[in-house]
Amino acid sequence: KEAHRQLFKAGQTSLCSTFTRSCSKVADYSMASGLRLGNKVIEGKTKVVYELPNEPGNVVLVSKDRITAGDGARAHDLQGKAAISNATAASIFTLLNNAGIKTHFVRKQDDKSFVARNCAMVPIEWVTRRIATGSFLKRNPGVNEGYRFSPPKLETFFKDDANHDPQWSTEQLIAAKLQCGGTTIGAEEVQIMLRTTRTVFEILERAWASLNCSLIDMKVEYGVDLQTGEILLADIIDSDSWRLWPSGDKRLMVD
Repeated sequence: KEAHRQLFKAGQTSLCSTFTRSCSKVADYSMASGLRLGNKVIEGKTKVVYELPNEPGNVVLVSKDRITAGDGARAHDLQGKAAISNATAASIFTLLNNAGIKTHFVRKQDDKSFVARNCAMVPIEWVTRRIATGSFLKRNPGVNEGYRFSPPKLETFFKDDANHDPQWSTEQLIAAKLQCGGTTIGAEEVQIMLRTTRTVFEILERAWASLNCSLIDMKVEYGVDLQTGEILLADIIDSDSWRLWPSGDKRLMVD
C-alpha cells in the first residue's frame, strides 16, 4: 500500500509539473504575441490552435519547433522550424488570397503564429500531382517515374493515422456524408474543393517556376467556417506540404 501511495504521489507531482509548464508556455506566448488567448481548440503534432475571445470567429495557429514523419510515428524537435513554417504559410496564403482563393488566413501575428478563421476541418487530404513519383509509384506499379500528368492528377485520402490515410475515391467521399461544422460534405462541396485544389496547384506551380523550381506534387486541406459555413482552404501550407525539384531535377531535391 505504501508503495502504491508513493507511486500515486509521484504521478500527481509529474502531472502538476506538466500542467504548470503548459500554462507557463501559454502565458508566455500570450504576452509575447499581444493576444488574449481563449480555450485551446486543438493541439496537433506540429501546431496548437487557440480561440481568440477578442476576435469572435477567429483563432490563432501557433507552430511548433517539431518535425514528424511516418504518420507521426517519428517526431523530433528542430529549433527554428516554427518560424520557417509560419513565414512560409503566411506568404503562401497571402499570395492565394490576393489571387482570389478563399482561405482561412487573416493575418500573420508574429514569427510563430498567424490568425485565421475558426473552421471545422474536413478530414481529407487533397493531393495534386504533376509528376509521377514517390508513393504514387508504389500504389501504381508499372507507371514510370517522371510520367507527366496533364492536367494534374488529383487524389483524396481520408485522414486516419492508424490506417495510414487510406485513399478514397470521389464517390466514397460523397457517399460518406461527412459532417463538418454543421455542413454535410456532399457533391457540391466536393466539387468546390476539387476546383480550388486544382487552381491552387496551378497558381503555386507558376510561382515556383518563376524561381526555376518545379512543383512536383502537393497536399492541402479544407475547413468549414463555423460562422459563415463557407468552404475555405485551411490548415498550414509549408515545406511539408509539397515536393519541389530545383531546375526540374530530382537529384537537387532537399528536405
